[in-house]
Amino acid sequence: MVRELWFRPWALVDLSRSRRQPLAPGDVEVPAGHRGPLWLYRPQGGGPASLRMDGVRVSPEPQAGFAVADQSRTLDLLPMPLRHAPGLSVAGADGEIRVRWPAVPERPVGAGLLQTEDEAARALMRRAEAVWDRLRDVEDALADPARLWEELRRRWTTPDLERPPQMDVIVRQAHALRRTLDMLDRRPRRILRRTHRRVPLARVQEVDRRAMQWLARQPGDTLAKRAGDGQRILAVARQESFDTLENRVLRAYAELATAVAREYLERNRARRLSDRAKQVDDYGRQARRLARDLAARGVRRAEPGVTPNFVLQSNPAYHAVWQAWRELLDRERRRDELWRWQARSWEEFCGLALMAALSGIEGARPIATSPLTWRDEQLRGSWVAHDNPLGVMHLPARGLVVEVHVRMHRPDARLADFGAPIWLRIGRLDAAESFLTRVAVWPMWDVAGGLVEGEAAEIAGLLPLGARSQLRAGAVIRPTRAADAAAEATREGPVLALALGTDGTALAGGLSELSDWMQRILDEAER
Repeated sequence: MVRELWFRPWALVDLSRSRRQPLAPGDVEVPAGHRGPLWLYRPQGGGPASLRMDGVRVSPEPQAGFAVADQSRTLDLLPMPLRHAPGLSVAGADGEIRVRWPAVPERPVGAGLLQTEDEAARALMRRAEAVWDRLRDVEDALADPARLWEELRRRWTTPDLERPPQMDVIVRQAHALRRTLDMLDRRPRRILRRTHRRVPLARVQEVDRRAMQWLARQPGDTLAKRAGDGQRILAVARQESFDTLENRVLRAYAELATAVAREYLERNRARRLSDRAKQVDDYGRQARRLARDLAARGVRRAEPGVTPNFVLQSNPAYHAVWQAWRELLDRERRRDELWRWQARSWEEFCGLALMAALSGIEGARPIATSPLTWRDEQLRGSWVAHDNPLGVMHLPARGLVVEVHVRMHRPDARLADFGAPIWLRIGRLDAAESFLTRVAVWPMWDVAGGLVEGEAAEIAGLLPLGARSQLRAGAVIRPTRAADAAAEATREGPVLALALGTDGTALAGGLSELSDWMQRILDEAER
């Protein structure tokens, strides 16, 4: 079975075959110029690919919209490894293929985003979290399903300073645990440990077997002579200690909360003067002070995975800290998955952005919306569960309807060759069974961000291959080069190449570009 590494999901219809590379056992290095996701293609199908990532076996994610009825081929989206070594490997009957991906930075360790020197890693993690924040806006907008897309567009186009920072676990903890940390900082739990040390005779309170054996070995025939010139003997002493498991957990939590608070403020730098950001800032300072105090008292740091003792389970204050620490550790594990599946999160974000852009077209109103469910835990970068179509927009003045399908299980067989995870279908309300136009949309996660030269022209050259299935237009949506960079767009006939931002004017400008492009497609469909 010949396997190939694909650099674009439309590689099957690219007759130049420049976007695919055959795989053989050994080391395979991704070309330095490749900035987007990777796909594993198997023409004969078979069972799922056996992948190992960061030393752990994982399953790939089937590319949405590529499957065909006879299952004669598979295309899997590959996750992004956290580390360059051991990285990503594909096991086959003929041996192991190790994929080296040097252009992608390593995930910043733990909560140390602000400590890493790799600016590319910092920017990539901030972008992944910004996409996560935008997806979480859906959870808030679901409060009014009838106005979901209008509300989502409003949230995404509201200027930064007018919108409060995103709710986060550190915000909730800053509100709930401020007094608890203050109390534990003033009166941390301590214990008296039994130790042996040389004590003046007049202050000896207890001796045990060990002390008596020591005393018997000393020269002299009286107690005073055995005590020597310093008149000290080995005795049992009580030593105050703060280095208990519960205080180690407290220190570990304080240090982690400090880092998380700093990252939250860094991510919401434009809204640092909001009440929510100020509360997190104060809490981060308090946690940092507590960590320093505990370190000065000789308290070590607990490692993740420790078993809670009686105090952590039964003392209300320490139990609250234990639960908060586990929440932050779970948050870090969630961020690991967010890093691995950034391409999937970007895909989901772009599908929602298309609906938000459609709602911005004058006269457009939703006539059907799939029930949306916010997942408690992400599923490989996906947070929103829904059916297809995601939504149907009606434009009465034009007499047209637009369906948005995200991650279609099995589209038209001829269209599946294009590997597009998002499809727009445009038709008339009185003849919905015969669609006039189909539009392919490829969300392309990108390490560096920004447009790729010639990509719009490349797709424009592929569209005629789908003419029999009414494929008339297409779009590639990549992230902007930087969080504060403006949206960029270029067009080649009916094809749009867009660099879409995740916040502020970069997001609002990108939605405006999408709305303008879709209006032009609707003009063509109306003729």
